[in-house]
Amino acid sequence: MNKYILCMVRVFWCVVFICLMWVFPALGQKYTFAHYDIDDGLIQSQVNRFSMDKDHRLWIATFGGACRFDGKEFLGYSRQNGLPNNYVSTVFSDRAGRVWFGTLDGLAMLHNGKIKNYKPAASQKHNVVTDITQDVNGTIWAVMSYGLFKITDNKMEPVTFDDSSKVTTIAVDKSGRLYAAVYGKGIYAFTRNGWTSSTPFSGKYEQLAVRKMLFDKFDRQKAYLLTWKGLFYTENNQVMPYDPVRMASVKGQLLCIEQDEYKNIWIGTDNGAYCLMDDEVVHYNSSNGLTDISIADIYVDADNNLWLGSLGNGLYRCEGSKYVTFDGTQGLPESKIIMAITKDWNDHIVLGADGGGLIRYDGKKLTNIITAANSKYLAGIQCLYTDKNKTIWIGTSQAGLWQYDQKGFRQIKGSDEIAYHAIMADDNGVIWLATSLGCYYYEKGLLKQLDGVPEYSSSLVSAGRDSLFIGTQNGIVLLVNKKVLQTYNQSFLKNSAILTMIKYHNEILIGTDDRGLFVWDLKNNRLKSYTVNDGLKANTIYSLIADDTDNVWIGTGKGVNQMKFNRAADKFTIINNSGSKEPVFETNQNAILYKDHQVWVATTKSVLVYNTRVQTKSSPPPHIIIENVKLMPQIGRSKDTAFTYLTDGATLTYNQNHLAISFLGIYLKNPTSVSYRYKLVGLDSTFCSPVKNNIVEYPMLPPGKYTFRVKAISPDGKVSPDTANFSFEIIPPFYKTLTFQISAVLFFVLIGFGLQNIWQHSKLQRQQAIEAIKQEEKIKIRQQTAEDFHDDLGNKLTRISILSEILNAKIDQSKTDQHGLIDQIKQNAAALYNGTKDILWALDPKSDNLYETLIHIKEIGLELFQDMPVDFEFNKIDDNLKQVKLPMEYSRNITMIYKELLNNVLKHAEAGQVILHWAYVDKEVISLRLTDNGKGFSSNTISKGHGMHNIKARAKRINAELLIVSEEGKGTTVELKFRKNIDA
Repeated sequence: MNKYILCMVRVFWCVVFICLMWVFPALGQKYTFAHYDIDDGLIQSQVNRFSMDKDHRLWIATFGGACRFDGKEFLGYSRQNGLPNNYVSTVFSDRAGRVWFGTLDGLAMLHNGKIKNYKPAASQKHNVVTDITQDVNGTIWAVMSYGLFKITDNKMEPVTFDDSSKVTTIAVDKSGRLYAAVYGKGIYAFTRNGWTSSTPFSGKYEQLAVRKMLFDKFDRQKAYLLTWKGLFYTENNQVMPYDPVRMASVKGQLLCIEQDEYKNIWIGTDNGAYCLMDDEVVHYNSSNGLTDISIADIYVDADNNLWLGSLGNGLYRCEGSKYVTFDGTQGLPESKIIMAITKDWNDHIVLGADGGGLIRYDGKKLTNIITAANSKYLAGIQCLYTDKNKTIWIGTSQAGLWQYDQKGFRQIKGSDEIAYHAIMADDNGVIWLATSLGCYYYEKGLLKQLDGVPEYSSSLVSAGRDSLFIGTQNGIVLLVNKKVLQTYNQSFLKNSAILTMIKYHNEILIGTDDRGLFVWDLKNNRLKSYTVNDGLKANTIYSLIADDTDNVWIGTGKGVNQMKFNRAADKFTIINNSGSKEPVFETNQNAILYKDHQVWVATTKSVLVYNTRVQTKSSPPPHIIIENVKLMPQIGRSKDTAFTYLTDGATLTYNQNHLAISFLGIYLKNPTSVSYRYKLVGLDSTFCSPVKNNIVEYPMLPPGKYTFRVKAISPDGKVSPDTANFSFEIIPPFYKTLTFQISAVLFFVLIGFGLQNIWQHSKLQRQQAIEAIKQEEKIKIRQQTAEDFHDDLGNKLTRISILSEILNAKIDQSKTDQHGLIDQIKQNAAALYNGTKDILWALDPKSDNLYETLIHIKEIGLELFQDMPVDFEFNKIDDNLKQVKLPMEYSRNITMIYKELLNNVLKHAEAGQVILHWAYVDKEVISLRLTDNGKGFSSNTISKGHGMHNIKARAKRINAELLIVSEEGKGTTVELKFRKNIDA
């Protein structure tokens, strides 16, 4: 009996506890959904299906056409663009970048901006396309009015299993294998051998009509079948109902199914959506952020964004369960702005409101804390702080400083007429106060002002047991043992208004009013700054706090950021940025608190409570595309306002040098926070610093080859894996081309060369004229000299001969010695006359040719061997040799060489035959060869005698080659070779 009573008591208290849970409901957890509708540009609010293209843009099929969404703008397609019907039941983007539309009137395909319609056969009565997919081979398949079609050669070819087969849906698994659900038969797989049964339907599942088929993303052996009768799954070729216990919580008609990155199953119904998690089932409707309207499709895109399409209220993107909101809907007075947050002695949350009063949250409900009868004493609460004794310190803007504990409220004497901005206690229990009149401290019941602190202080942080940093409107003040350190150098933050500070390990984190967040490493005195370029939502930092996982929560002028220190990179990185549709709100100064894995943040509109244990996965980087490149009109041509779109690899003229390039980082989660780095190869050497602007203009590009490169950066610093490129070339004007410049240089070189040639030619002509005149004068002089020499010397020698004859006649004949002297005089005169004939011949200009030279040598030979027992021969001399001009010294030396040689033959050779032969060695060289059949001589005696020495000297003088060949008893051959073309 006692046991029975005890059991009943336990049951009673359990019931009471459950009832109390209902009577005092805890704050309902809210998921955050980003909502897009026709106001945002959606073509129509009834969404049927989603797909994502290769550029990571979202495609939406609606009752009124299709839309492409790049995170910023919607681009609509309808019958006006070429679709066969405005009702688009499904949409699919294939791997080649083509987008397929299933409509009420057949299939359409968009490629390169053009829509092509696929007309079904005339016998087809109903043309509604409900499913489109692509298999591993790239083949497109579609379901139209329960018939399966294969798209080949721009045609829709029907595929039949048998005459009565009805294909209700198709899908591909992770490997790309195609499966089809056939009503009354089961699931079929398409293999090399054709269609084979994969999972047959039989027994109670024989008439199963599958609306959607989903392959599990984490278990290759499992597939989910969404039917009119409920949710089933296949495993080992068997059909089984899916988790009846959890499915019992799902109410209404099942419309769609999807699986998210956390393995949760999402089901769209005619009353919102359900998420089937491991430990609970959550229904999402209008009460917790979604809608009560039917959810026709749920889709997880390539970037793990989860989209929900409603039949009448547009589309939603799930942002997760990161935070709940306290506002008017939860009982927070909308007329009061929460300016401070702390904990009381019971570990309950206490909120301080500007406008009066304190509000307590005990984990179940919000209640106002009763203050003094005259509530104006606590009007304008600005800051709260709970010390180690669990006493709450209340700083106000009008009513001074107060204490609040279990005994009630007490005002600190002498604290009025001061506005308080921050409160903290040091290790010794001293309370420090940042106020509008500088810095105060409260110790042993007395409130004292600190000398040397600027008039306005706003934040406090402990730097050690006896030191304190005070944030002011002009940087930081260091306090040591209650004295301001005047030698402290804080120039790096001078002119910065410090709004909040916290200590984080060995760093001090400093929030400013417009310069972002500073991280000051106390060990090495190193300072790093973080701004919106690093992912912060604003450069105004109002509040800071660290949670138990070392994540730092940052309250900014435009929302809350989460930041974590990366030890490997030695820097902080922004993590878990909220989506683009997160409400923009301004946080309040130092109004932040961490408690039990929750971060409480007060804003100007509400209080947000962030769950630090929410499982988050790192978002993928953005996908970058170049949207368009416009050729703009030239600057200064105001009348020309048209522009032209360019394609990659464009070639432009030199005056087509004003380009505007538009690019976009596709990041559907938060597109406005994407930044870009770009460079123009050919103009820039490095990528620019991150910028938010996605359009760059180049107004006056010089000629050259260029490639524009751009990459996108997510808010948490992830860079797009690919770089978008656009190449073009600007052709220089003809007068700047290398060919023209080379041609111009060559032209001027040729002109210069021509002028130089003309000048040289003119100079040469002048020189030749002068030389001709000189030569003519020489010839005249030579002619005159020869004539004068001949006449004068001849006359004188003739006179000597005559006088010698006369003298010889007058001398007695018996005086033979005298007659002998006279004969010698006559002989010498005759010899002198004969010798002068060679000189006179050489002086005569008529002898300056090879022909005359050879004739003269021949005459010398004939005269020398006349009346001698020697046969002298000279081969015929060609008349053409008259054209071969020779300088006087050549003629003279050649003559003297052969005169000496002929004399030597006569005197020494004892020859009976002498042959002198001339010939051409080649076109330029002539050979004179003298041959005798005399006694010859040894080569050892060839150099003896003045005659031979003179011959060699004369040959060298005219650059001739002299060759002497002789052998005792076999005669001698002497050959002289010389060039016929000699510059005179």
